[in-house]
Amino acid sequence: MADTTTKLISDLDFTRIKANLSAFIANNSDFTDYNFSGSALSTLTDILAYNTHYNAVYLNMALNENFIDTAQTRSSVVSLAKNLGYTPRSKKSSIAELSFTIDSSDPEGTTITLEKTDYFSSTVNNVTYVWYPIQAVTATADVDGIYTFDGVKVREGSTVSIRYSSLGEVSQKFYVNNFDIDLDSLEVAVLESTSQSDASKVTYSLISDITTLTPESLIYYLFETTDRRYEISFGDGVLGKKLTSGNVVIISYQTSSGDLSNGASDFQLATQIDGRFGNSSIVYYNVVDSYGGDQEENLDSIRLSALQNFRTQGRAVTTEDYKFFIERDYPLAESISVWGGQDNDPPIYGKVFISFKPRGDFFLSAAAKQEILDNVIKTKNIVTVIPEIVDPEYTYIQVSSSVKFDSARTLMTAAEIKAEVLSSISDYATNTLAKFGTSFSYSKFIGVIDNTDPSIIGNITSISLRKNFVVDLNQTIQYSVNFQNTVHPGSVTSKYPFYAEKDGTLGTPTDPLFIDDDENGNIRIYKVVGTGADSQKIILNYKAGTVDYGTGKVTVTLKPSQVNADNTLDIVAKPADFSIGDVNSYRNTILVMVDSDVSVNVREL
Repeated sequence: MADTTTKLISDLDFTRIKANLSAFIANNSDFTDYNFSGSALSTLTDILAYNTHYNAVYLNMALNENFIDTAQTRSSVVSLAKNLGYTPRSKKSSIAELSFTIDSSDPEGTTITLEKTDYFSSTVNNVTYVWYPIQAVTATADVDGIYTFDGVKVREGSTVSIRYSSLGEVSQKFYVNNFDIDLDSLEVAVLESTSQSDASKVTYSLISDITTLTPESLIYYLFETTDRRYEISFGDGVLGKKLTSGNVVIISYQTSSGDLSNGASDFQLATQIDGRFGNSSIVYYNVVDSYGGDQEENLDSIRLSALQNFRTQGRAVTTEDYKFFIERDYPLAESISVWGGQDNDPPIYGKVFISFKPRGDFFLSAAAKQEILDNVIKTKNIVTVIPEIVDPEYTYIQVSSSVKFDSARTLMTAAEIKAEVLSSISDYATNTLAKFGTSFSYSKFIGVIDNTDPSIIGNITSISLRKNFVVDLNQTIQYSVNFQNTVHPGSVTSKYPFYAEKDGTLGTPTDPLFIDDDENGNIRIYKVVGTGADSQKIILNYKAGTVDYGTGKVTVTLKPSQVNADNTLDIVAKPADFSIGDVNSYRNTILVMVDSDVSVNVREL
């Protein structure tokens, strides 16, 4: 008699499936005392188990491909993103900014034009790339016959143009088959017929808001297909203008090498401007190194971006919206901080502040800031809010550590232990700090040092915070730095001396001057006379500024004549009680730790 009891069907691995099949058959009275393992029936149960297993795995994988957070193939993720109205980011070409002059004998008022078909070349890592102007630029000769091209933006990549003939059918699609396209360079235009010249073409725009469309709107739709091509379609006569039979669709774009072309600085004109002026005629007076290149969007990014894009509906309202769009459209940003004007110090209502830390650098160039404002932020920004990009402020953590180790527990020397400790500190600084919103934990940091090697018994480590600011020489100005953490009274000092022209009480121009605080909130300027045990601190100005120990804000009025070679002055302070708390960062402040600020002494127990 057949076994009619309920069977466990949730086990999908081969072994459990086979065991369930064997148990089911064994409970059948027709197979009493049957030797399953030693008979041909074992092969049949193997086949059944394999078939069940394969089907279960296939169905599980197929089901996973229906959800954007579990799909594994790019075609599935892209298709699901399309349902959410999101097109994955293509490769992005690197952008550079060129300023140059051409010395001619042309009379004043004569014009020449750098066309979009003219191009430059530049080499990065022994690979030569080409760069085309984003827009045609016209220059006018001055009284000396000199043409000045100022801030010409050029984009890396070769120019491609393809043509399609329209059938006048709404269902017709037009494809871009190049995987290396930079969609930022895509231009879609339409001619009425083949008899027209390109001068008569009408440029169409990518759809941005379907609610504003009319039957005559000159728009096109863009999607990535499942085979990694890009698909272009046009309106149906209701939502956008419909193409007619015989129209010619012209699709132009530039290919991209992604981030490989970032950092280009030496450019050469590869064509002739106005058919007359070649590279030998050009004098470059300013070049902004290329930036912004990146590879196509990966699957994890598509998953996140599609959901975020659906949530924001293409508008930047909250601070998180701004952060999302910038991270999506400007991938060179290593870390981003966004805060509303109401959270600024002091509050400035009606503004949103954005700060970037670019990859491999401390600050964005002016050209990169303007590029982000024009092409990323202002396209999503609501009109009542004014966006402003501000530079990051860096708070440097200085470290002095004395490390003890047991030589009986290691074969390494003290010098080798020191090298390992320095490496651990460097890894901590890279992985834990150097981004917006991070904090420094003293207890975790000393643990990093102790865990470097089993032979390390312990360490005595002290830290201090360093800020610097650029000064204007020979100008009396009030400067301000903010450590954004409580500081210990009496710990505020200048790291290096500065000099000042003789001005009342400030001594002679050759006197090295320093800054400290009097433990009562006053910033002083002093000099040191004598050496060694006979040295004496002479206070020259008892109230050159103030320090708020609770907030860490230091202000000082100075008229320096000489400072560091980079025209900066460094102010150092110790946290109030770093042993039981963290050093925190806020808004546009980033905590960093550089090698020159780390001192490690290793001694044997």
